[in-house]
Amino acid sequence: MSNFAVLFNVNTMKRIVPFILLVVIALSAKTQEYVVPEEMLYVIEVTGSNYHGFAFNKDWEVDFYIENEDGRYTPTNDDIAKAEELIQKRIAYLNRDHENQEGRCPIIDEHIRKYERQYVGFTDVFGHHIVWVNFLWDETISDKLSKDIVLTEGGCGRYWRVKVNVDLEKVYGLEVNEAGKVKYIPRVVKPGPRISKPRKPGHPQRVRKTGVKPNPEELTF
Repeated sequence: MSNFAVLFNVNTMKRIVPFILLVVIALSAKTQEYVVPEEMLYVIEVTGSNYHGFAFNKDWEVDFYIENEDGRYTPTNDDIAKAEELIQKRIAYLNRDHENQEGRCPIIDEHIRKYERQYVGFTDVFGHHIVWVNFLWDETISDKLSKDIVLTEGGCGRYWRVKVNVDLEKVYGLEVNEAGKVKYIPRVVKPGPRISKPRKPGHPQRVRKTGVKPNPEELTF
């Protein structure tokens, strides 16, 4: 083989090998599936005009109910934006009696931008979508708000809750904590998505559809 032929083959290989490597890398990256971290499936950070908080997936276990509850759903960004708009328009009237907001306790509608939010979605027996919103003005627990629902007693106007029927555009059920030292209510159940127990040995576990705590008389799923 001539020196020219050898030189030609070497130069050709130098060009081909990098190209082959790029093709292999590209195909490998394409075949890999992106796996969403588990925590992202159940808690989503939301930010909008004058509000910031965390929305919890429909399968997240909670320790409370709403009236006429039929199940759970995951609030969408549009639902949360609509709920916030309705709250900010109507909270002053809803809070006109300033219950538990005397003395040094803040009047909630005058400081609504100060509060971090937690959002939980419910459905009722009429098919309506209700967003339960938890308001907390407490810098000491800011790192806990994305990990679980925070329920409290005491602390007056720094802790309150309200419900929004996004279908009927109704804001109702305002609850403001009483005055006194704030107390964080411990969870009755473990935080996270509810996993039902199999009825019989060997049956696979499944996520409970509603994600809510069963009624006391409910013995099986």
